[in-house]
Amino acid sequence: MRWYILKALLTKEFSRHIANRGGIALAFLLLAMAVLLSVFTPGETTAAGTSMVGGVHHCFIEFDRPTPLVRHLQANVPPELKAQVRFRELRKPDDVDGVIAAETGTGSIQIRHVNEPGKRPAVQVSVWHPDSEPGALAPYEQWVWKESRRAFAIEAAKKMTDAKMPDTPAFDAENNWLVLESHKRFQEQVEAGRKADVGAPLVPDLTIDRRGLGGKVLDFRAAIATGMVVFALYFACVYLLPTLNCEERERGVLLAQALTPASPTELLAAKFVFYPVFGIGLAATLAAVYKPDVLSSLFFWLALFAVGGGFLGIGMTIAAWAKTQRAAFFGGMCYLLSVSMLLLICSLNGIPFLSYLAVEFHGPRILHAALSGTVQTAHWRHLAAALGLAVAWLFAAGWVFRRRGWQ
Repeated sequence: MRWYILKALLTKEFSRHIANRGGIALAFLLLAMAVLLSVFTPGETTAAGTSMVGGVHHCFIEFDRPTPLVRHLQANVPPELKAQVRFRELRKPDDVDGVIAAETGTGSIQIRHVNEPGKRPAVQVSVWHPDSEPGALAPYEQWVWKESRRAFAIEAAKKMTDAKMPDTPAFDAENNWLVLESHKRFQEQVEAGRKADVGAPLVPDLTIDRRGLGGKVLDFRAAIATGMVVFALYFACVYLLPTLNCEERERGVLLAQALTPASPTELLAAKFVFYPVFGIGLAATLAAVYKPDVLSSLFFWLALFAVGGGFLGIGMTIAAWAKTQRAAFFGGMCYLLSVSMLLLICSLNGIPFLSYLAVEFHGPRILHAALSGTVQTAHWRHLAAALGLAVAWLFAAGWVFRRRGWQ
């Protein structure tokens, strides 16, 4: 392989991409999206006002009058909910076809105080959640029940002079205190209804132990960044490569190159060098904008090379089979839709092993693990599989291109 010929071929590819304004515009658009992702959600936490709890970005605490309970809730909103909780007085709701109308992504917890003659005062709590999403307000409900219990205990302690207050439960984030207090009340009711001469307690004590699994919850910011990185690699290797290669074939440029001293191996090597370098460079830039520390990760670079190599082999195979730019474009889209449908069917129906044959199955997993900093042993296995598939696709692409690439 002669360096001066390879250099000339690489210069030709670079000049063609400089003249491709659409590709440059899309690359800058991806960079702008990465900057926006980094600026508006900085650091490892979500910026105030942009996060959503359970799919609800605002929960309204509506009350009929400012009682001690309401004032206690206003003074004890946890920091993680301050941006989402809004207090306001009850108003007449908008009724649309028998359904209470509300903005998308909002819910409300209404507090009414009922005082009827001859009856004990009551607090009526109404939880209005998004339609068909009864668990969407769970974080807000947990906070309201805990602080309501504390508020009632504080008010009762102010009025009690000759009696002892019950012990305050150990409030916890998982709301185990609700189950434990209910179980304790059940024990007391059972013991109160039995005869005094009966022996051991009928209901045993209850303890709750919660432990986390090895995995972490999905990092949505890392998932978005992963999508942009994968798209950058796909754009360079599966979209640009086949389209521009077919353009050369249509214009006779590919045949003219074949008549030069450049060998088929050198022509193929120039494409194998330029497109993955362009795609990996763009993908690494996007990842660095999102998380600069990821550039020091060996796993991240290995993942980029594995996914980029696989996409390069796929793109070159499509380029060798397609005759025109239109055929190359539709070939890339058909491949993307086919693989997406295959992965979806395998996932929904529990079909084993078949999805392992797709680079798209392993690639997002290893890139997300690198960007979110959650690399585990299983991700190294996915990396090995992605590298193996990349090698297979590259060999297949080289073989197909040497047989059909000139036709």
